[in-house]
Amino acid sequence: MRKIALVAVTGLLICGATNALATEVWLGLDYAFEKPSWADWTLPENQDRITDNIWITRKDTQGIFNIKQEDGYQDGVSPLDTEWAYGNAEDWESLDFQTWIVWAGHNPSGTVGQDAVLHLISDDIYLDIMFTGWIGGGGGGGFSYLRAVPEPATLSLLGLAGLLFGRRR
Repeated sequence: MRKIALVAVTGLLICGATNALATEVWLGLDYAFEKPSWADWTLPENQDRITDNIWITRKDTQGIFNIKQEDGYQDGVSPLDTEWAYGNAEDWESLDFQTWIVWAGHNPSGTVGQDAVLHLISDDIYLDIMFTGWIGGGGGGGFSYLRAVPEPATLSLLGLAGLLFGRRR
């Protein structure tokens, strides 16, 4: 029985490690983020720290950027390590991804209320996102959106592994 449990746990851990390297798709609009106008973009509460690589924020003017990888908005490339498309994350394979400003048609306020997908390139995660607000015209850089969060499947696998190890006696 001990060998069977060890083999089962090893298999689960290998499957979990393999899945961690595969494309992830986060569905739904479960998390609300807002960076208020005139808020200090260098503070963590004004950055959406989606993963270790992607922290979205905005200064008092211009577009959004990834403060984890760049000091400010760079026209045509920001936010670094991301690409954007209209649609739903479940359809990610058929979508046309572009840089944020090209996707927005150089009109970020026009994206408000539109179903969209954000691809976190180095993490290979596709997630649903919808902008709910955009303050333009020198109004302090406020913006807000709803986005998907990951499913807790990894925690379930780890819990099952713990149960199997605990049963060996």
